Amino acid sequence: MADESDVAVRLPLLGGLTYREIHAFEDGLYCGVVGAREHEYGQEKHYWRMGWLAGDLYDRVVRSRS
Repeated sequence: MADESDVAVRLPLLGGLTYREIHAFEDGLYCGVVGAREHEYGQEKHYWRMGWLAGDLYDRVVRSRS
């Protein structure tokens, strides 16, 4: 079984992303869509924020079309 600190995927510019960094991005994406600002990610704040921005942008685009 994989640990949160194990590398999940290697990307050209970002290098190796851990499972925890990916989960931080996913959580930020979800929170951006639903408008929540609570998170538990300390070291992974930048991944959470990128996810939040993407989710918030998605939420704004979808709502503007409705």
